[in-house]
Amino acid sequence: MSSVPLWVPIVVGLLGLVGALGAQFIGGWREDRRWRREVEREDRRWEREREARRYEARSQAYAELVGAIEAFDWVLYQARKSLREKKVIADDVATELRAVTTQARNSLGGVNVHAPEKIRSVLRESMIRRSDLSTALLASKFGAEQKQLWDEAQREYRALRRELREDLGLDTERLD
Repeated sequence: MSSVPLWVPIVVGLLGLVGALGAQFIGGWREDRRWRREVEREDRRWEREREARRYEARSQAYAELVGAIEAFDWVLYQARKSLREKKVIADDVATELRAVTTQARNSLGGVNVHAPEKIRSVLRESMIRRSDLSTALLASKFGAEQKQLWDEAQREYRALRRELREDLGLDTERLD
């Protein structure tokens, strides 16, 4: 018989057990790390997609608003010109003015949902000026006060447009 002490097979068996358990522990630890990295990568992907959807919604709301304001301004200009020349707004211009006022009012929802407060406050002031001017023109009022409302609305629109473009990460015009 061989004369191997009893403690040697016990130590070898324990080392084998510790090795097997250690391998399982290390494998589980690696798998956990890989899983966490995958979850983080997936979370980042979803966040990018959410941000892209938010950007698209803001962009669409801003474009709709700008179109409505520019249509509003065009009709306001026509109404001011009609009052200046004829002292009365033509019926078709008055009808169109009412329609673009409603269109502008309806385009505010998307911006009020998606835009930061800074943009909403500039928008509010700009739209109040246009609304006041529209009401005055429909009442056949035209004078220095309405000219001032027009000028303020145009100045505020430029500021609003600058804020909208900045929020979308686009180039902006200088306001001097």
